[in-house]
Amino acid sequence: MEITELILALIFGVLGGMLSGLLGVGGGIIFIPVFEWIFRQKGLEGEELVRMMLANSFLAILFSGITSSLKHKKLGTFYPKEIITIAIPAMIVGSSMSYMITTMSWYVDVYFQMVFVVVISVTLWRLFVSRKKNNQQELAYDVKPYVGIGVATGLISAFSGLGGGVAMIPLLTLVLKQDMKKAAGISIGVIPIMILPMLVVYAFQAPAHQFLGAIGYLQFLIVLPVVIGIFIGSPLGVSIGKRIKSTHLKLIFAILLILIGIKYSYQLINSFV
Repeated sequence: MEITELILALIFGVLGGMLSGLLGVGGGIIFIPVFEWIFRQKGLEGEELVRMMLANSFLAILFSGITSSLKHKKLGTFYPKEIITIAIPAMIVGSSMSYMITTMSWYVDVYFQMVFVVVISVTLWRLFVSRKKNNQQELAYDVKPYVGIGVATGLISAFSGLGGGVAMIPLLTLVLKQDMKKAAGISIGVIPIMILPMLVVYAFQAPAHQFLGAIGYLQFLIVLPVVIGIFIGSPLGVSIGKRIKSTHLKLIFAILLILIGIKYSYQLINSFV
């Protein structure tokens, strides 16, 4: 990697790790743009670019999920029963969709851009439009809604390269009436379990472009600086979340989402022009 790519990957790793620790999401919204830039610099386009972005975003998300989960476990905001109930269907659906993406020539740039823009729009809506406090009591544990959330999470993760928190957290808070802290603890616990079989799918495929230090689509040397940044940012994000006003953090996150959303919206428009 060139020095510019190295520094950018490290910075985005810190930001993604902070986001993961802070909001209970995997950090893919941060990781996807940097991996897109890196692999475009290496001459990748079309289906191959999308596969590389998805695979290596998942690899980075695995580490952010594990790091944040360990911190949540220490804080007592880790919920094994709910995590497993969501993770199992998410694993099955996510790995199945990932296999279809890697073995069939149908999921190209324009589809990825459409999914990404929709996911960012829904996340912004959750942050700022759906802001009313939910005073209703949390619903009692029931397998069916958790399985449904797992299916939705697996689909969104496979198609967007995100960890699934952008699907899980709004569903857990709005549908099951859970508070944000519990939803974040469940979400970040599901992510590494769900991601593992998806990574196996990408590891056993043969990419058209191969780089040093790779297994299938998993480019370990390219992801390494991102992972180093995650180890710095993830615990920091959990700690900051206990001190700073959530409204300030939401505003920073929203600005970042808007900038990324504008970028992908612009690419999407150009695809149809």
